[in-house]
Amino acid sequence: MPAVKIPATIAAEVATPVMGRALTAAVFALVSIFWPHANNQVLAYSLAAFMVISAKFIWDYACAPSAPKPVRGLYAIAAALMLLAGLVMAFRPDITVIVIAASTAWIVAGVLEIVVYAKHRAQFVPFKDQLVTGFVSLGVGGALLLGMGMDAHALLGLAGGGAIILTVFELISAFGLRHAAKEPTPGLWS
Repeated sequence: MPAVKIPATIAAEVATPVMGRALTAAVFALVSIFWPHANNQVLAYSLAAFMVISAKFIWDYACAPSAPKPVRGLYAIAAALMLLAGLVMAFRPDITVIVIAASTAWIVAGVLEIVVYAKHRAQFVPFKDQLVTGFVSLGVGGALLLGMGMDAHALLGLAGGGAIILTVFELISAFGLRHAAKEPTPGLWS
């Protein structure tokens, strides 16, 4: 089965939000790896920043002019929940609050991304990537719930591990979209 080609105009519309999400995950992953003695505040504030900035790029992705309108409601829920989780963590940097807020946001956003993939990938080709991001979000949310008894440093490692996976996948997707956004110039062989 040949790969589905993304039209250049659609790829150009979503390349920037996908790259923004990738870079946000990369920065969070670096913080999670290289912060030597993370405490509750480091976990809360870095994860809150990651959630808030990611929510912005998720919303930008859904607002692409060619994206199906019914999907915007699903992405609005995901973005609003991530924004709310970020605010809750920033104002209440307690391990239990952080874990519940972050895991809820990730699990719900993951489910919504999988729903978008299942129902709308035929209408909008870039939605094919939502299956992977959805399962990564589900996995990170679930891992945080399972690790609720861990300290802040361990939880930052769990969340950062998911961010690393998200970074790699989103970078591949973003560079693929940038490549697809460049219209090939007609030549001898085209």
